[in-house]
Amino acid sequence: MNESTPSPSPAPVPKASSHTKPSPSPSAGTKRKRTTGAKYYAVKNGFKPGLYYSWNDCLAQITGFKGAIFQSFPSFEEANAFLNGVKLPSSGSSAIENTRFYGIQRGRVPGVYTDWSKAQEQIRGFTRPRYRKFSTREEAEDFVKSGGEKPPPAVGFGEAQTTVVTPGMMKENAKNADGVEFVAGDGPLPPGAEDGFDPNLLLNPATGKVMYKTTQQKTATKTQAAGIPGVLRIYTDGSSLRNGTKLASAGVGVYFGPGDSRNVSEPLKGSRQTNQRAELTAILRAIDIAPRHRDITIITDSRYAIDCVTVWFINWRRNDWMTKDKKPVENRDLIESILVKIEERHELKVKTQFEWIKGHNKDPGNEAADRLAVNGAQRGVQEKADSLETGLTVPDEVLQDEV
Repeated sequence: MNESTPSPSPAPVPKASSHTKPSPSPSAGTKRKRTTGAKYYAVKNGFKPGLYYSWNDCLAQITGFKGAIFQSFPSFEEANAFLNGVKLPSSGSSAIENTRFYGIQRGRVPGVYTDWSKAQEQIRGFTRPRYRKFSTREEAEDFVKSGGEKPPPAVGFGEAQTTVVTPGMMKENAKNADGVEFVAGDGPLPPGAEDGFDPNLLLNPATGKVMYKTTQQKTATKTQAAGIPGVLRIYTDGSSLRNGTKLASAGVGVYFGPGDSRNVSEPLKGSRQTNQRAELTAILRAIDIAPRHRDITIITDSRYAIDCVTVWFINWRRNDWMTKDKKPVENRDLIESILVKIEERHELKVKTQFEWIKGHNKDPGNEAADRLAVNGAQRGVQEKADSLETGLTVPDEVLQDEV
């Protein structure tokens, strides 16, 4: 739903002056071209913020730029106002009404937004956001509300399928008043089509001519994987039991999917039995087990673990692994081991992503990982109990409580 669909545009102009309005030069017409008017692309946050008259120029400023903010407009005045943070008059013949509503179903703050830049703030940098553009507020609100009613995707491999309706897609090709089918590219733009493009058409690579899609081609675009294609989703969790006692033990849980032989349920090794070390160890085990050639997303309910390996480590490395209070970083050994694995995968051009999920919130994958971790901790407790019965000593370190 974002403004990422290219449309025919005049010759590229790197950046417009805020004082003059350039006159776009006409581009060569084709049978597919509709008289939808020029489009203006305002890049508020990108490599070179400014006003652009070609989608390709706009795309060059936002591709690879983290947190890019941009929007397309039908008029120069609206684009320039957006770029400079100016609110245009809301009355009179020149009044500009909000005709677009952005429903954020999954993002930082879900809801309905009328300002695309505000909507972008809720989704940029957010793992697997879910959002769409609507022409009415009612449709956007229904979309946001429906977010909690969808069944959870299959964990492990993202097999769950979801129906995707392409705006403007029609079962039958457009016909004139006499019932005769229009020549491909000459018919009217179908209702709901976005940015002046007819999704029912495609370019025949053999002839170079525009043609209608076949029924099979239209149907093939209506289902897609619920998760990111090709990404292996792995749930991890840690658990600690009997904190503060001689039986204090933590467990590690890694969940790839139902009955998957790669699932892990084991006691945490070492003398420091804390929940945080169990969470980090679960992530390390998941990365160790996952195929090195495949992108992965690790889902965990530990914000601490995610922040350690995505944000905090940057300053810790710079400060020789000392905190701002000049104390050694806790769990440095595990954090560095995870970072090494991530960097090895990065060298192979394989992504390692993280997603936070609320714990104990009836998510099947998170609950499965939690059970595996608890079972691992229970085994640790039993092993220590057996050791005490046989007279073996227990190190003092296990008496510490959960960090």
